[in-house]
Amino acid sequence: MRRCFVFLLLCISCSLSAQNDRMFAAGPGINGFGLAASLKLYKPVDNVSQLTKGDLLFELGNIQSRREVALINNALQSSGVYKFNKINYAWTLRSYYMFRKNLFPRPDRKSIALNAVGGVGLPIAYTWPVYILLYNNNTPGETFSEVRYDPSVHPQNLIGGRAPFTRGLSQGKFTPGLGLNTGLEFSWGNFRNDVKSVTMGVRLEGYARKLPIMYAATDSSLNRSLYSMFYLTFAFGFSHP
Repeated sequence: MRRCFVFLLLCISCSLSAQNDRMFAAGPGINGFGLAASLKLYKPVDNVSQLTKGDLLFELGNIQSRREVALINNALQSSGVYKFNKINYAWTLRSYYMFRKNLFPRPDRKSIALNAVGGVGLPIAYTWPVYILLYNNNTPGETFSEVRYDPSVHPQNLIGGRAPFTRGLSQGKFTPGLGLNTGLEFSWGNFRNDVKSVTMGVRLEGYARKLPIMYAATDSSLNRSLYSMFYLTFAFGFSHP
């Protein structure tokens, strides 16, 4: 995971040194498989006939399986929520090289511009094991041990919830991928010193292997390597003088 953040910082540094008139925008987003936080670096586009190349999009978000089911063991008083058969967390760092086409320019500051956007990217997924709280039935009182979740070994009636999210973080694996992104961007704000935008579109991402989010010993279709999704992002930013 640390390597992903280093890569992100290097990409941002290179883009800043190459372009001094970039606009910066960051904000939350949602897609068909989870939530994300995004950072955009791009040039303002005022010419309706202009195609802009070299915009950058960085996004960090989670990937969830649509088969996830949250459970709680009511037989244990201090039990917490866990996801049945979910054996790995999955997060991805998306780095996209973007293109923008101004479809409808802004005649004044109160107007909203419409841009077509698209790009190609190199998403990198990181998966690490889920740990659960397993009830110790051989000791007095209600005590638990943190163990790596294995549905073939751990019965549901002894699971007292999920261990901390960061447990097992260092035991994960990276999986590279390729991505395609297209959408429509609505932007407003001052022309040169601030930006606000909403982008909606579709994205297709393929990874080098199936991301092992769910326990799939008896059903290989529970996990996938190809993800197609709709997405919606919000961004607020400013210009770099």
